Amino acid sequence: MKFNFIDFLSSQKKEKYWENIEKVISKDNFVPSKELIFAAFDNFDFDNLKLVIIGQDPYPTNNNADGLAFSTNNLKTPTSLKNIFLEIKNSYPNSTFLTNNLSAWKNQGVLLLNTILTTEENKTLSHKNIGWEIFNINLLKKLILIKPNTLFLTMGKDAFDFIKKLNVNEDLIFKTPHPSPLSCWRGFIGSNVFKKINDKLKQLGKKEIDWSTK
Repeated sequence: MKFNFIDFLSSQKKEKYWENIEKVISKDNFVPSKELIFAAFDNFDFDNLKLVIIGQDPYPTNNNADGLAFSTNNLKTPTSLKNIFLEIKNSYPNSTFLTNNLSAWKNQGVLLLNTILTTEENKTLSHKNIGWEIFNINLLKKLILIKPNTLFLTMGKDAFDFIKKLNVNEDLIFKTPHPSPLSCWRGFIGSNVFKKINDKLKQLGKKEIDWSTK
């Protein structure tokens, strides 16, 4: 069975909860821009899905949010992403980060998923509970059925609590504190989580992820 995102989106638009999402995104005061809301899924090769990285909601500033969790087209690296790059360097010293856009990961089967796909500009979590959580739970349930060996990276309690709503084998979940400056030194830095993910992929007979950005 193959997963078709366009078909999935069409099915969700018929659900009652979608009315609330539609009402909110009919305005223009949110990020990312309308054409980037589903950027994480655009041209994504679901046949090659290896890992889902769970984020919370988009960067609240318009010049940062690009539709991929933790990713940005901005030249200035957000602090959480800076710490992610630092932790990757701990395991892979030769990694290079030429851009803050994480499409290179997406192209290798990493789904960079914010549990809430939009937020009001300059207001973090303002679109919490409008329906995106239902959308993403429905999406992940389908993906797990089709790709049961999909790995999950949850950075922070909110991401882990979200995944607990799904029936995922614990040995497929990689859990760390959030990479934000407030919590990164409480177990994120030094976790070797990106190497552990590659070790697991190798064990599953899948190609490892090159964490460099290009």
